[in-house]
Amino acid sequence: MAPESTGDEYKVSAINTKNEIIDVIVRKCNHCNENVPTVGSCPDCNTEYMHTRTVENPETGFIHFIYECAGCPPGKRKAQKVIKINDGNSSRGTRDDLIKSFL
Repeated sequence: MAPESTGDEYKVSAINTKNEIIDVIVRKCNHCNENVPTVGSCPDCNTEYMHTRTVENPETGFIHFIYECAGCPPGKRKAQKVIKINDGNSSRGTRDDLIKSFL
């Protein structure tokens, strides 16, 4: 399915780990200008989780979008949220191909 665009945000359909189809909102990260999925807000302080980095595991083909709460003090921050994406192959171009498919 082609992404639906609303300005700087895109909605794409994905399959979660329970084999359910879900809609994922993708938008440009404010600090790195990378297109990343949104993950919601911290339940403790209601601050939106901030994308901190993206890492690709070339052995598995998974792309890890890593987020953390910027609103809680460093000592009280919850575990980071991580979204893993795999497009079915483990080639080096996986990350670029997936990001381009969001556009």
